Amino acid sequence: MTRQVDKFEQLKKDFSGLEQLAAGIGGEAAAAELRQFTAECAIRVWSKDTKYSQDYSKALETITGKPYSEQELRNEMEAVRYSLSGPDTPKFYIDMAGHDSAISEFITGFNSLLVSLADINGDFTVGESNEVQRLMYIFYSHGRANGYGGGIMSTVFGAIDELLGTVPGMTISDVTAPLSPKPHKAEGPDDPAKTGETPAGATGTEAAQTEKEDIKAEAKEQEVPRTKEELDKLLEEMDSLIGMQNIKNDVRSLMNFIKVAKMREERGLGKAKMSYHLVFTGNPGTGKTTIARLIASLYYQIGVLPKGQMVEVDRSLLVAGYVGQTAIKTAKVIEEAMGGVLFIDEAYSLANDEKDSYGAEAIETILKAMEDHRDELVVIVAGYTELMHKFIESNPGLSSRFNKYFEFQDYNGEEMLGIFNRFCKQNGYKIDQETEGMLKTKFDDMYEHRDENFGNARTVRNIFEKAIGVQADRLAGISEVTDEQLQIITGDDLESVLSQY
Repeated sequence: MTRQVDKFEQLKKDFSGLEQLAAGIGGEAAAAELRQFTAECAIRVWSKDTKYSQDYSKALETITGKPYSEQELRNEMEAVRYSLSGPDTPKFYIDMAGHDSAISEFITGFNSLLVSLADINGDFTVGESNEVQRLMYIFYSHGRANGYGGGIMSTVFGAIDELLGTVPGMTISDVTAPLSPKPHKAEGPDDPAKTGETPAGATGTEAAQTEKEDIKAEAKEQEVPRTKEELDKLLEEMDSLIGMQNIKNDVRSLMNFIKVAKMREERGLGKAKMSYHLVFTGNPGTGKTTIARLIASLYYQIGVLPKGQMVEVDRSLLVAGYVGQTAIKTAKVIEEAMGGVLFIDEAYSLANDEKDSYGAEAIETILKAMEDHRDELVVIVAGYTELMHKFIESNPGLSSRFNKYFEFQDYNGEEMLGIFNRFCKQNGYKIDQETEGMLKTKFDDMYEHRDENFGNARTVRNIFEKAIGVQADRLAGISEVTDEQLQIITGDDLESVLSQY
């Protein structure tokens, strides 16, 4: 029992040091952001092990001061279990530019904290180690993008080397790309897939290979049937999305073309030459990732792809920190996406600079895979409209393989209100008619005066999350709260939030 108490006391002490660093840069707002960011990273790490532990809830409460129920944490872990994206760069981290000693101390301290969180239940798995390493790569990428010096950022790799010493048999080459989470499908009580242990004598590479083989077997067992009902269900799901009418029309047109092309081929009328790879252009928060997931499932249902999963990545998950490693890292990501869709967000970042040999290496690796695995891999690239056109034109191989563009338009005020109301419905909240009118006016104004920073659905989500935070602060001071009060977001709750936009 004493060991457990000491473990959480040490966690609190380690986190307090980071909290003071963040507060020294951006005050209490930065400290609060760090608490939320650390919780998000911890959940991402634990999701790679998939098992819930009471230690997880206690660790989060130690860091954030907020209690987490078992069900809440299970839901959070499941939501990010297969995610290869994010998290977003915290503002306090960006603000550290120019504070070299703080950056170095923070990176090494945060890496150590993530290791402690991964091992909080006494079971530091290979999957968790990979996720810690992936998050540190994201720090490296974001740090370089925000002007931190190469000498400072090399601290990341020193921290990673130290981390890997805790996992027998692993080297940095084993974890240059994230592994899929281990399936819990074994029946024997001593089976490593169930206990979370690496088989005796297995290296990190061998363990990773075993994991991938098990995942493929599990995917086959859980394969969704190809039926007209399943296809119709996906199209209905797409139709239920707010706005995006031009995208819905484009997707249906694409599906119809594929259907007819297959009919012609089956009847011996010739095989149409077509590319299934797509370019998504538009501002952030316009639904590009959502539609990409739907298309992956639609491609599977219509017979274009054998599996239909989607692997979402950005530059940080394709490009390595050393010469020669990028091709290996990109190839591992492609292997995870084989049979489905590889979705590359902000793909233009791979070709921002003619001297960027790392980005060029990633592009060439992807192009070769697209050629070698025409029937097994579809690539969807996404980003800002103008930058994506420049990206495709930067390489003849890209322009020859990507010829179908989907333009995602900004949400107008009415659509943004619809998105806010959907968030309310999904989470058990509601607003009255007067508050709805106030929101509509604000969203109309935001749409009319939008610029390149316009966040669309992302902004709506942020407003909703801040509003329920304000509501919680208001209700916390009331001794007896009714069910109605717990559900209502008032105009006053929203007024202080909207003033920030």
